[in-house]
Amino acid sequence: MRKQYDDFTQLKLKDMSKSMSDMTYKYINPETQMPTKVPPGHYEKILDQVTEKYMADITSRQFLTIMFTQLNNLKKEDEKYFNQALLCMDLGLNPKDLRIDEQIAIEYTNDFISEKKNFEKKKFHFLNDDIVETFKEAKNDPSLQAQIVRESNKFEDMENSMFRNNDTRDERDER
Repeated sequence: MRKQYDDFTQLKLKDMSKSMSDMTYKYINPETQMPTKVPPGHYEKILDQVTEKYMADITSRQFLTIMFTQLNNLKKEDEKYFNQALLCMDLGLNPKDLRIDEQIAIEYTNDFISEKKNFEKKKFHFLNDDIVETFKEAKNDPSLQAQIVRESNKFEDMENSMFRNNDTRDERDER
């Protein structure tokens, strides 16, 4: 059975962009109760970008995933030492150089973290509340999101024009 995706992937760039624009238009924004208008040129510009840039983005996301997996496995293996290591990192302490008072404080703080985690359950966050709140605010602030997207788009446009200029120079050099 052939699916829409199969036909979509066979389209040319301009047709693919128009199709994506049409799909987006069908989404009714729950706040405005209006269709979402995105010009085909927006999608065409994204799809026509140099793949090296996207490879860098994918690689960056992969590194984050690897780091997350490793930290998560360490936490599962022995949460006490995981917490203590994070505490040492945050306070700039080297575990090899801990004095007796610091060892006691690390143990005491780990017990505090465990009790707090048991009491707060899903509301517990290892990070400071200010950090968690900043994340939530950034995630839910449409004006901040729009500002970052605009800056990112401007940067991507500059990068793309540099790639195009380099391609033009390479073509001239080959002649």
